[in-house]
Amino acid sequence: MWSKLVEKFEKYPSQIVVAKEFLRLGISVKNGKAYCGNIELVPTKIAEALGVDRKVVVMAIQNIESDEELRRVYSSLKPVANIAEVARILGFGVLEVYADSRKVGIVAAISSILARENISIRYMLAEDPDLSIESKLVIVTETKIPGKLVDEFLKVEGVEKIVIS
Repeated sequence: MWSKLVEKFEKYPSQIVVAKEFLRLGISVKNGKAYCGNIELVPTKIAEALGVDRKVVVMAIQNIESDEELRRVYSSLKPVANIAEVARILGFGVLEVYADSRKVGIVAAISSILARENISIRYMLAEDPDLSIESKLVIVTETKIPGKLVDEFLKVEGVEKIVIS
């Protein structure tokens, strides 16, 4: 998917900023407009938030819709909420795993450690390394995660850093 975006927008670097952010946030494109869920977003406000001209947003939307594959993808996007900050306020455990996203089995290994400790997972979000500055896995758990598990998490192949809160 990422290579398709790069190919489609290679001549329009400011438009790729828009297309990438739409993907990252789950902003859909339908009938020449951008939506967060069912809420229509105004091109001017999108442009302000992304630091581009309004025309760049409009042209990015047009380019997405002119390509059959991209149109199918973008018209199906839905926003995803990262509830980690809210979870902290509510007293849930939050585990952030910074890892090499090319390694297979990281989610399974981390989940297995939590399951063995009888810690229930309420929410999990793995950020796409092509869309995020720093690829990470965010796991919200029913209870706080004991610090004694840090060393075990760090032994999982591909894991580079752990943050528990």
